[in-house]
Amino acid sequence: MQKESIYKKLQPNIYEINNQYFYGEKVHTYLIELEDTVLLFDIPTYSIAVRKFITSFNKPVAAILSHGSCGISDGTKWQSEIGLVVYAHKADTKHPWLRMKPDVFFTEIPIFGDNIQVIHTPGHSDGAICLLEKTSKSLFTGDTFYGDKMGGIRDFTDEIPADYENPSERIKSCKKLLNYDFENVYPFHYEIIEENAKEKLTEYLIKL
Repeated sequence: MQKESIYKKLQPNIYEINNQYFYGEKVHTYLIELEDTVLLFDIPTYSIAVRKFITSFNKPVAAILSHGSCGISDGTKWQSEIGLVVYAHKADTKHPWLRMKPDVFFTEIPIFGDNIQVIHTPGHSDGAICLLEKTSKSLFTGDTFYGDKMGGIRDFTDEIPADYENPSERIKSCKKLLNYDFENVYPFHYEIIEENAKEKLTEYLIKL
């Protein structure tokens, strides 16, 4: 039987790291190859195989958290093993699930190159962010919104909000995202949307 690949290539410089789980639920973590940096959007589970893949690019490695609890189970180990530099929004400093210490808490948006835009999207947490890779029009959304198995937007208004979540702010942030040019959505939970994502989000918000 052929061994499953460590990663799936989504775009010329964007990879999904396979077999990622958060409290037993399958999730998505991503690697974006930039000119001078390898950027992780949320932090994958540590393994020797994933480590070899990440370091095979021979570039410094940084990670940005989509929100204070996202993909941080092995964050401290990655920091010590490969010198991972972790960024998180300052508004999530006291997030109850943040069980590691990011290297940089930012309020001003960090710069990862002209092709990358960090967008503050409070709602799922005060410091939730999305990340736009402009060339491929790919939007990394964390838990701000995600796809469903029918190819549309999964309805998050039925979810019971956590103590740190503000549902009305989350909707405002989704509306804010319509100001940006994106086609693909790569979330943390649930389904990826690989085309017409902006149109689908527009349709979803109209129905609310």
